[in-house]
Amino acid sequence: MTMTDLHGIDDEATAELDEATAEFANLPYVTELRSAEALSQRLGFPVVPNRIRVKPGRNAIVSWSREAGSRLGGLEDWGWTAVVTSADKLVNIRRRAARHDETITVHECSEPRSAGATGSVLLSGSVAADSKLGKETARAIARLNGEIDVIGYNPGRRVLLKHSPEHAGAPEFIRIGTRSQQHLVETAKQWTDWGLPTLPVEPIGSKGTAVGSPWWGTGDLETSPDLAVAEEVGVIIAELHRHTPAEVVSGSSPSPFDQAEETATLLAQLLPEVGRSVQDIVRELRQRIGNEPLTGAAADGGARAIHGDLSPDQVLVGHSECRIIDLDRAGVGPVGMDLGRWVAACRRRTDEEGTSLEAGFLDGYRAAGGVDVDVEAWAAWAMLVTAVEPWRTCRPDWQQATMQTINAAQQALSANASRVSK
Repeated sequence: MTMTDLHGIDDEATAELDEATAEFANLPYVTELRSAEALSQRLGFPVVPNRIRVKPGRNAIVSWSREAGSRLGGLEDWGWTAVVTSADKLVNIRRRAARHDETITVHECSEPRSAGATGSVLLSGSVAADSKLGKETARAIARLNGEIDVIGYNPGRRVLLKHSPEHAGAPEFIRIGTRSQQHLVETAKQWTDWGLPTLPVEPIGSKGTAVGSPWWGTGDLETSPDLAVAEEVGVIIAELHRHTPAEVVSGSSPSPFDQAEETATLLAQLLPEVGRSVQDIVRELRQRIGNEPLTGAAADGGARAIHGDLSPDQVLVGHSECRIIDLDRAGVGPVGMDLGRWVAACRRRTDEEGTSLEAGFLDGYRAAGGVDVDVEAWAAWAMLVTAVEPWRTCRPDWQQATMQTINAAQQALSANASRVSK
């Protein structure tokens, strides 16, 4: 089945989508977390929800930012709103916020019992009041003198900052997490040792939870498409894929089939009408990717050094040079994951620049002797595992965007088999 009827969503359809989301989450208030209007009403000022994470029946949390026009906004412009059901969790959140002189706003408790018993509580706080990340953020910020802008925030996991020193000095990119970021330091060094263009990553402080890199370039390849740079990236990734698992300092990527199965299950819960379609995609992926004949450098099973999250927006550009960044998922895995993610990202653009970025990358990869894989199958895989992103990023049009992505995955699988060697 190909889903091409992508007309506007009326109020009744929206209500059905909200009902499916609530049923999946098995929690109250979750549809409010994804709505800019509802969230703004709760908070008392206009905000935009950025990313939601749900543990069905247990808790849900969304990051939000104040509407700040063209500027990024500082830490005071970002925060979180959550639904929790555990009394212990609620106590911990409040206690840790108090340590940093931060307050937690409790909006509402569900009936029939108060939150922390068998009910749920809806509450909000600042980045500094993040029970898992607040301490690490405060520790890192204390070492920085200058203007701080937030680039991204994933509650309880990481916050990404731009630090502009108060006096002389170039801006830098800061990443703060709840766990050690040493893998980024080691991976960046290894890429540099291999002659692959990336940026140095240096620890901030002794705890290892914060790292910094130079603020480099004039933009990224997504916003500034360049055919020549795309070809160069293809050559670079072909060189990366020559390195064996024994050489790689970081760990292995999750199984692509596990990722596909998990995403298909989630999609079937959020959009029951696509359940059969996504399972059909998973079955075909198992047949085409699972039985893929590999030759050359990947003849031993396809596992090589990979980037893990490759796309044009991970490529910084400047002065006819490039740097590949965001090595958080770099490690060992099937090389097709990198190619599939790149192609899927290019096709999401649906414009000539996207076509150019895809073709340029594959041309460079082929010219450099890259591994021969089923490009269309891996593109379909990448489309499937990212199809839930519009929902996670709280897009109002998430149903349409998700169905378009599923449709694109089906089209990739139905196209003539395209391999790197062709």
